[in-house]
Amino acid sequence: MSVGRGDPLVRLAVLMVRYRGRVFAGWLVAAVIGLIGLPYLLGSASSPTIEVSGSESQRAGTLISAGLPSFGNDQMIAVLHSPMHSSTGSTFDAAINAAIAALGPMDGVDGMVLLPRVGDARPVQVLTETLEPLRPLFHDEHTAYLLVGMSGDDRLRQNRVPEQQAVIDEATRAASDGAVRAYLLGGTAFGQAVQEAEISDLMRIELVAVPAAILVLLVGLRAPVAALVPVVIAAASVLSTLGLFALIRDIFPVDGMLLIGVNAIGLGIGIDYALFVMNRYREELAKGADPLAAVRAASATTGRTVVYSALILLFACVSLFLVRWHIFAVAAVGTMTVIAITAVASVSLLPAVLIALTKWLEWRPRWISRLGRRRLGEHGDTAGRLTRWANHLMRHPWLYAIAVTAGLLLAAVPTPNMTLGFDSEARALADTPVLTGFAITDRDAPGIGATVTILLSRPADSAEPNVEPLLAALRADPEVAAVSKLDNGVDLTAVLAVPEHLPTSQNVVDLVRRIRTDIAPAYAPLGLPVTVGGPSALISDILTETSTKLWWVVGWVLALMFAVLVVVLRSLILPLKAILMSLLATGASFGLTVLVFQRDVSDQASGLANQGLIWPQVPLIVFVVLFGLSTDYELFLVRRIQEEYLATGDNRRSVAVGLQSTARSITLAAVILAVGFGSLLVSQINGLKSFGFAIAVALIIDATLIRLILVPALMQIMGRWNWWFPSWPGFCRSGSSAEGASERTEEVPATVAAR
Repeated sequence: MSVGRGDPLVRLAVLMVRYRGRVFAGWLVAAVIGLIGLPYLLGSASSPTIEVSGSESQRAGTLISAGLPSFGNDQMIAVLHSPMHSSTGSTFDAAINAAIAALGPMDGVDGMVLLPRVGDARPVQVLTETLEPLRPLFHDEHTAYLLVGMSGDDRLRQNRVPEQQAVIDEATRAASDGAVRAYLLGGTAFGQAVQEAEISDLMRIELVAVPAAILVLLVGLRAPVAALVPVVIAAASVLSTLGLFALIRDIFPVDGMLLIGVNAIGLGIGIDYALFVMNRYREELAKGADPLAAVRAASATTGRTVVYSALILLFACVSLFLVRWHIFAVAAVGTMTVIAITAVASVSLLPAVLIALTKWLEWRPRWISRLGRRRLGEHGDTAGRLTRWANHLMRHPWLYAIAVTAGLLLAAVPTPNMTLGFDSEARALADTPVLTGFAITDRDAPGIGATVTILLSRPADSAEPNVEPLLAALRADPEVAAVSKLDNGVDLTAVLAVPEHLPTSQNVVDLVRRIRTDIAPAYAPLGLPVTVGGPSALISDILTETSTKLWWVVGWVLALMFAVLVVVLRSLILPLKAILMSLLATGASFGLTVLVFQRDVSDQASGLANQGLIWPQVPLIVFVVLFGLSTDYELFLVRRIQEEYLATGDNRRSVAVGLQSTARSITLAAVILAVGFGSLLVSQINGLKSFGFAIAVALIIDATLIRLILVPALMQIMGRWNWWFPSWPGFCRSGSSAEGASERTEEVPATVAAR
């Protein structure tokens, strides 16, 4: 194959080969920095910010912090419980006083208030008018509650939780001879607990993903050295990314989910990119090219496709910045970093490794060679099977196109029923203080940690507004357990509505929306700004933001994918087909995810059992990642078909040759990616499980039903229309060199299809 020496990728590959000693040394240093920095990175991993920038709940937190300083900008509940002692007894009194004395002076604690206790006829001395209406909420005489006002940004509050939990529990146990225990709960404590669970899951996931990927490569390639090359490239990419994060951890703090995502994506695309380039290199060697010429050819063809694929995935990740939830910005930065580093490794480290290991790439132990010969004897060669399948598919394209499309549409039917929310993650958080606290409040006063705060701002030193109509309307709502009010005497009135259920309940989210859209506008005093906040309002804002921005992200990704594919493929039909194929795979994946992970939650308004909710960030991130990855396979397959079409002008022959040449690589790459993301199923966290399942299933669907059946069938049906491109000024059709070539109808010879 003649390769232009002026091609930048070719020149880069030759340069990397020439100075491969320095290349190896540079990447080795980067990997060692990653290994050394990993323990520090895990130790400094901080909880992600869960606030939605500019949201109503965030504004409410700011108003509370300014107008009611002792409540801070976030509130947690300290649950003090003893199975033996009454909350009104002397033992409990000592524990409560010790808890206040120990936790009160700590950084980030702005105030602590004792809530009414069961069986205590005495009114609460502090904020009596506000807290007395809450007394009917509580029924457990063995439990007392402290309202804790917290200050600081979201990430800082979460990072303080472990020390605060240890201090308050130690103080209460010491004061009660171990009879009373204390548990901090609320959105801040829950987020921190999930963060710790993610970190503990990381090693378990990697212990499954890496050996499984190596095993798949060994089985698929049956060449040990060739199987290890993609793993080396992926490992270098991931470790270098982690090393970079370790160096900038003070500037860009990472969290557990980001580390898991970076490892899964880096492992998957690192192996994928290296596998495609290496297979093309081996193919050129098999044709008789010398190693340097093979590197040039692989870099100019598959290497260029790798760069295109990485750019598409990078641009797709930009869409995540449209979502104002900080988690998406962190995910975008982390994902884009590992993609960029992996692409650099594929065009710099990989050519050097291939040249250095050329004579070992085809080496096989005797037992593998004997196994290979036995399999060939029993089943015939792989190229022959693929050739027969390609010819069969070319003869019956309509049958397969209709059958596969119908099956994928059927799998996608449950997708509209997807219910987003935050599961209590009872399995992952078992035996943690936050889940123990949730279990206690769930039996006693489940809504105490889900209090909705309605804030009414007024000019300074003006008269306190009449909020009785608003209080009456809230009391009349069946989902409200108790209401109260608090005024700072200057410029802010707070109305507290305690729901019947835990903050993770869909009923509570619906209550927040009713308050914002129906109750507050109708019953709040006229002329006063109303702001609704609290932990339940935060969850509502997250769900609203993700559902609203979903269509923005979808539009961005589809428009980007179409534009890039038009430029790369010089066709208008193929990009439209690619978008439809990706939508089919994604829809089927979402439908199957709903069937597997989501149950009817209508009768699970409260309780700590799995409520069948899908994390709100999962559909958005899965959509972006899947479209980026599916475009990879589209480019690898269609560009190979295009390469053959430009040489022969025969659409049928080109489709068959492209299918045969890329089928094994695409299938193997997809299986490896599916293994990487499927390894998330070993996590204890339902949100990570659904995320990994959705991507793994979509990749398997994409690499089998889509790329091996539906795409070739549709390209055969559309014939020369595949390559239609308008002759606008300044543009030329890629297929112009073959425009006048007639399509052949004979069977594709195995010797040609096996190229």
